Amino acid sequence: IPCFAPTGGKLAGCTAYQVVNGVPTPPAACMAAATAPYAGNAQLQSLALASLQNFGCYVENGGVLTPPVYGTVGNTGKNNFRGPHYYNMYFSVAKIWKFREWYSAQFRVEFFNLLNRGDFALVPAATDPTKGFTGQFGCSCTTPDTTTNANPVLGSGGPRHVQFGLKLIF
Repeated sequence: IPCFAPTGGKLAGCTAYQVVNGVPTPPAACMAAATAPYAGNAQLQSLALASLQNFGCYVENGGVLTPPVYGTVGNTGKNNFRGPHYYNMYFSVAKIWKFREWYSAQFRVEFFNLLNRGDFALVPAATDPTKGFTGQFGCSCTTPDTTTNANPVLGSGGPRHVQFGLKLIF
C-alpha cells in the first residue's frame, strides 16, 4: 500500500511529502479526504490538516486512509480492523487436610492455558508497510508472552503449564 508521510515522520519507509514553497505538502487526495467530512468547520479542517501533516496517509486504488482529527477518535466503524480472538482458561483444584486443631496441609494443582490453545498478539505498530508481507506487515506472528517485558510462564498465548503446590500450616 503506498503511503505518504512527512520526512522523519511516524511512518518509516513511506514516500516523503513534496516540498512546495519550503513546506512539506501532502498529496491532494489525502488533503481532500482529511478535510471533506468537516466542510463548513474551519477549526476541524485545520486540525485534520495538522494531524495529516504529522502522521501521513495511505492511498491505494482511489481509497485514502487518513489519521483522525486531533481531539477525536476518528470515524472508522467498529470492527473494521480486527485482531485475533483471545481464549485462555485457567483452572485450579485445592484440597485442605486438618490433622489436629493447629495443623493442616493444603495441596493445590493449577493449570494455566488449560486447553493449550495458541493466542497470538496484535500486529506490532513498528512494522514497515512498504515491505509487504515479507516484512511481516499485517502478520500476527508472536504470542503476547514473547513480547518485551512479558512473563514467559504465566503470560497469555504460551503453552499449557501445570503447577503443583503443598503448603503446611502450623
